[in-house]
Amino acid sequence: MSDVGPYEQLAELAERELAIVSAFALERLGELVAIDQQRSRLVASLPERPPAEARMPLARAAALQRRTTAALTQLLAQLGHELGEVDRGRRAAAGYALQAPVRPVLDRAG
Repeated sequence: MSDVGPYEQLAELAERELAIVSAFALERLGELVAIDQQRSRLVASLPERPPAEARMPLARAAALQRRTTAALTQLLAQLGHELGEVDRGRRAAAGYALQAPVRPVLDRAG
């Protein structure tokens, strides 16, 4: 593998991560975890200072990471909104339940 090979791999991981986040599906969370683990291992194996040739793949990886961060921010905002809607619905239903207490109907005639 060339000196820039690991840096190209970082960019490829960032590309895969962006694709998964952009087409978010809950069942793909495991893939995101796997990418994060791969990236951590790869980064740990890199030298402290990258070679000059790694500039382009690192710039590509950084740009992809910014896009992933923006996509995650938008996704979190959307999920927060949807959870808020669920909570409002739950509170409304609970309000109706409190207004109509259930009382047993018995008369004294027996």
